[in-house]
Amino acid sequence: MARVPHEPVMAAEVMELLAGRRLVLDLTLGAGGHAEALLEAGVERVVGLDRDPEAVREAVARLARFGPRFAAVIARFSAPPVRKGIDGALYDLGVSSMQLDRAERGFSYRLAGPLDMRMGPEGPTAAELVNEAPEAELARITATYGE
Repeated sequence: MARVPHEPVMAAEVMELLAGRRLVLDLTLGAGGHAEALLEAGVERVVGLDRDPEAVREAVARLARFGPRFAAVIARFSAPPVRKGIDGALYDLGVSSMQLDRAERGFSYRLAGPLDMRMGPEGPTAAELVNEAPEAELARITATYGE
């Protein structure tokens, strides 16, 4: 089944702020909707980062028509590989519909799936943490990341 590409909700606002820039980092690439809109709006080059290899594959396929104007990197947004010449950056933080809409990713509120909840393939799953981590570690995680 072919998926309809995710369309970014705030594309107009992002274009208002970043259109016409030379080099923009899309630090939470996802399916590439914002990167596509930026490239169409005349940004010279977009480098997109995402921890999710599946998201990067989809974005690369979606944005292949832009050739060398677009590059994708599997990486955390906290460690961008490009630091010089950047004149714009976009952080679209949070879990994306790519994770929520796919039961196998373990983030869904409405679909049954494994308790995974990882942004990429590395590290322990949520099921492993809940079932294997010591109580003190679970308390630390909850205190640090819970709201």
